[in-house]
Amino acid sequence: MKSSHKSESASGLLAVLFFMVLTSVTVAMIFSVTSSHITASKRTIDRTIALAYADGVLESLFDQWRTALSTVTNATDRTYGMSTSALATTLTAPSSTTLPLPTNVSLSSWSVTALTPLLTTTTDPNGRPTLENGTNSRLRVRVYYRASVTVQYRSATAFKTATVQRIFCRAGRNIFDNFFFGTQSNVEFHPGPDMYVNGTVYVGGNLFTAQNSIHFLQDVSYTGTYTLNYRPEDSRYGNTAPTITGAPTNWSASDPPHVGSQQKLLDVPMSSLDPNFLDDSISNDTDSDGNPNNNGYHEIIETVTDTTKTDPLQLDVSDSERLSNNADYRIFVNSSNALTIYAGQSTTPLAATSAEYIALSAALTLNTAMTDDRQGDNVRMVTVDVSKITAAATANTIKDTVGSNDGYLLYISDNSVGTSVKTNIVNSATGAKTSVTSSGARGVKLINGATLPSAGLTIATPNPVYIQGDYNTGSTSSTQPASNTAASYTPPTDTPSPVVGSYNRAPAAVVGDAINILSNSWNDANSPSSMSSRVATSTTVNSALVGGSVPTTTSSYSGGIENFTRFHEDWSSSYLTLYGALAQLYDSEQATQPWSNASYNPPNRRWYYDTLLQNNNPPGFSVAHTYARGDRTQY
Repeated sequence: MKSSHKSESASGLLAVLFFMVLTSVTVAMIFSVTSSHITASKRTIDRTIALAYADGVLESLFDQWRTALSTVTNATDRTYGMSTSALATTLTAPSSTTLPLPTNVSLSSWSVTALTPLLTTTTDPNGRPTLENGTNSRLRVRVYYRASVTVQYRSATAFKTATVQRIFCRAGRNIFDNFFFGTQSNVEFHPGPDMYVNGTVYVGGNLFTAQNSIHFLQDVSYTGTYTLNYRPEDSRYGNTAPTITGAPTNWSASDPPHVGSQQKLLDVPMSSLDPNFLDDSISNDTDSDGNPNNNGYHEIIETVTDTTKTDPLQLDVSDSERLSNNADYRIFVNSSNALTIYAGQSTTPLAATSAEYIALSAALTLNTAMTDDRQGDNVRMVTVDVSKITAAATANTIKDTVGSNDGYLLYISDNSVGTSVKTNIVNSATGAKTSVTSSGARGVKLINGATLPSAGLTIATPNPVYIQGDYNTGSTSSTQPASNTAASYTPPTDTPSPVVGSYNRAPAAVVGDAINILSNSWNDANSPSSMSSRVATSTTVNSALVGGSVPTTTSSYSGGIENFTRFHEDWSSSYLTLYGALAQLYDSEQATQPWSNASYNPPNRRWYYDTLLQNNNPPGFSVAHTYARGDRTQY
């Protein structure tokens, strides 16, 4: 019996020992696996921190690269891109103050290298990127760079490295890529009659739409907020209920208005412009920094006021975004109607006996006027017979001397704004004249503009501009485009031709302090009379239009984008067809009376983006650029 008990006791001891060994092994295995997971997890965390720092360096390099390329004053660098070596001396790694360096992480190296369109290192002997033309447009030129950042970090077991790369791309873009482009902080669309906008809309601020009569047929983006109501400053806010219902009446259910990325129409940095001229209020549009050359985007239609001050629109020695600097001819009129014409940037006026002066002066009529109810004044005009400009261009009497054969740019300015003068309202049917006083309002009126020079025509002025009748349509005294004669049409299913026959629309822009449209039936002699004497007929304008507005206040609506083009007639039975693009960039500085003063009935608006502008900037506009990061890679 004793022998049997000893055997059972020994067996139990062995079992206990076996269990203890097994437990120890299991614990050791668990500890080993846990330690491995902890080590691996720490390695992952260390690498993640290092990569995050590398991404921060990349962002700093991108910001510096974008600034360097957008502000460089060397004309070759602006056109072809900066070289790898130039960037190496221009860019710097962020300081520890700007981007704190994590513990156990160090920056090993960084570079921004010029590339070919195939994203290989450039073979250009000067180290600049190889240009890529993405389309048939000479404007859509791209340059590529590869930014690379390598960091070292200490893992649980050793020092390791990680590299992050991105492609940086500068792309040329057409000035007028959207049907509507607005830089002002608040933009409103509140049309009365149905308004169809057949083109993309970009709002660089807040968008307000309250009426069910607005129909966006293409993409709408904004950078601020979108409100289906009136602005709080609008007297209708809280008193008139919005009627807008959204999709599908006002936009497609698949493409509602949305927040978009910021776009630029011009290359001049906003930071170089006086902020007083970039905000919503017109009441503070006064110089705040002592530089009269940087008063907002209105500067594109101004001349340099003070040559001792910096001109931010002069991007380099040869590239300016000031249209007066890009003009083939600069035409000035003073208070006594004396005419001075300069060719290009010459400081010597054309002789009155020169062929160019004779041709241009023959196209101008001075010292006539029309009554502008909104302005409350008789506006003295410089009237331009565009048909005579076209004839002079066809005969090669006037020259396309500025730019690379980009068409004709005429800069026209009546410098006597604010001076009271005697002038005449002329009856265009009979020639009868009525003497009137213009208290200070000035304008430029375009007549007979149905046919433009085939190379293109831009008219730019710091004064308000008035387009009378069909423009860039090929119309004749006996033939109008179908867009004028169609009894009724509703885009996008019915789009009558905006030109006559085989006429080819020329690249065109009209740029002024404010844009006014006068119909085919307009007669200055009727302008002082009641609206019943100012009845419009259907009219078509094929052009990019750039102008200003008077922002909404508690006492007056701005008129909205539906009244970006200002009206003076009873259009209620007529159509206004626009093929082109609209850019609202600034507050009006001369035509500053509120929309509530205007006397008109609105037209049936049929507005379309002109795809011609996708590959053709109108004369005088330089190429704008966008800057983008490509996909991120790491290893």
